[in-house]
Order: sequence, then structure tokens, then C-alpha cells
Amino acid sequence: MKTLISIILMAFTYSSSAITIVGDDAYPPYSFKEKGKVTGIYTDIIQHALLSMKDSSSITVMPWKRGLSGLETQGIDALFPPYLRPKQRPYMSYSTDILNETLVIVCNAKVSERLKSFPEDYTGIRLGKNAGFALGSTVDEAVENKVIKLYEAKGMTANLKKLINNRINCYANDRLSILYELKKMAGRGEYDGSSVVETHVLGIEKGYLAIHKGAGAGTKEFIDKFNSEIESMKLSGKIDEIIAKYTQ
Repeated sequence: MKTLISIILMAFTYSSSAITIVGDDAYPPYSFKEKGKVTGIYTDIIQHALLSMKDSSSITVMPWKRGLSGLETQGIDALFPPYLRPKQRPYMSYSTDILNETLVIVCNAKVSERLKSFPEDYTGIRLGKNAGFALGSTVDEAVENKVIKLYEAKGMTANLKKLINNRINCYANDRLSILYELKKMAGRGEYDGSSVVETHVLGIEKGYLAIHKGAGAGTKEFIDKFNSEIESMKLSGKIDEIIAKYTQ
């Protein structure tokens, strides 16, 4: 009888600690929905952590702005992957950082050898970027000072095609997003696998799992366990293994 009661209590504890974890539905390769399936680097990392924790929490996705609003009003339990913005989002409490999102410049291999220092060596370079995407003050100053020429195109695929076809010399965006798109292009025979080379790091942001500062004790306990599992995954190389699945 005692054994049966213990099993029931364990099952209740297991289910009552479950939370709903929400990600961005349109942020490949980090978090997105494809053919009806929730997928992406963050999604896989969090799912692996949940399995290791033996936690029954679920992962879903929605438009990013709705997710932010949902967390602020406590309509959802947890959100990934916001950057650390304590002044912008004072209601958020963050997990340990999950991984780095690195903003880089990639260039055609033919010009990459002379590009050792940014922006000094980039004089006359035609730099592509996604329309509406901010690259930061360093690039803005280089454009303003006419060191580089900036060209906008709608979307990453269009920019990478321009780069591969020498219509622009370089392109700036997130490293893993670029590698993910190049992998898909290589699969379609649109990229040779070697003619695009990373030349400069513009900046790094860290992605987190966030909860509301007013969340209950159960959610905060979940984050403590999650943090421990993420640090273990970093040390074991599991996070690198998941990233490689999308980029290599």
C-alpha cells in the first residue's frame, strides 16, 4: 500500500511541475515550425534538457511579439530565446545563457584574404544585408564614411546568391543562420561548400530561457534544474552536437 501511495505521489509531483515553454515560430535555425513540427537549435537543446531532467513540460511556438506579451502578462510560463534586456523587459527573469548568437561578416573567398581588420581593410567593399536588419554602429559609421557600400536585399537566400555570384563582396548576418542557409543551398546545388568565408565578428548576443519574475516556486525550481542541465550539456559537447546537425 505504501509503495502504491509513493508511486501516485511521484506521478503527481512529476505532472504538477510541468510548464509550457514557448519559442519563436519563425527564427530558423534557432526556433521555427516546419511541416507542422516544432524544431530548431534551441528547441532541440531544451527538449534534450527536459528528457534528461525527466520533466514533462511541453514546447510550442508562436509569433515572437505574442510570446513576449504572453510572458509579460503571465499567460505563458516560459519563453525562448530572448536576449538579456533588463531595462526593456524588467518583468523577465533569465536562465543561464544557452548559447551565443554571433553577428559576422562573410565574404567571397576571392577577396577574403586581404580583409584582416574591419573597417580599415574593407575600403570599397560591397556589403549586403537583409532589408530592415540593423548591423550596429561600427557598420553604420563605415557606410557613413564611405568606406564600404551597403546593399540591401529581401532575405538571406537572396543575399547569399548575390555573394556567391559576385554581385556583392560580403554579407553580414548571424553565423549559424548563414551556415544553415548555405547548407540548404549546397543541398540544392547552389553553393560549392567553400567559396564563402567568415572574415569578421561584429558582435555576440546570448540567448536565454526566460520566466516572469513573479512566477511561482515550481517554475523557479524548474529553472534551477534546467540551468544545471544546460551547463552539463555545454561541458559534454551536446550543445555543439545539436548545432552541427543544422549547420554541417
